[in-house]
Formats: sequence, structure tokens, C-alpha cells
Amino acid sequence: MKKVFIFAAMFIMTATATNAAANPVINHAVKNPVSVLATPPAAVTSAFRAMFGNVPVRQWKLRSNAQWRAHFTRNGRAWEATFTSSGVLVKSEPA
Repeated sequence: MKKVFIFAAMFIMTATATNAAANPVINHAVKNPVSVLATPPAAVTSAFRAMFGNVPVRQWKLRSNAQWRAHFTRNGRAWEATFTSSGVLVKSEPA
């Protein structure tokens, strides 16, 4: 009887581990949810290029207030710039 119980427990653990590896779920409790998107609107990217030149953006984030934040490196220092959806610069500062 013990062997059957151990076999069943091992089978369930293996099935659970395989399912978890195939379908990872990341559940973070976030105070202000942020959606990370690859491409902001054209107005935002052109406004960014006008302000900062052809600096590569490490990451764009769409904030919960519908503003776009660019994370980039400028003169060897990490920076953030926040734009409205229409491309108006809200703020820029070292990160």
C-alpha cells in the first residue's frame, strides 16, 4: 500500500512540475501596474528622437496614466523620459 501511495505522489509531483514548466505564471503584486510594450506611438518616438537624438531606448513602458516612459543611457548614465501619447515631454531625469 505504501508503494502505491509513494508512486501516486511521485506521479502527481512530476505532472505538476511538467505543467508548471510548460505554462509559467508570474504573479507580482504591483501597486501601479505597468504594461511593457515594444512600440510606442509614432508621435512619442519622433518626439524622443527630436529631444535626445538617435539614442537607443532600452525599454518603453506604458504607465497606468497613459504616459510612455523611455529608459535609456545618455552619456554613460541611465535616464528616464516620460511622454504623453501625443508626444509631449512631461519630464526627463537621470534614473
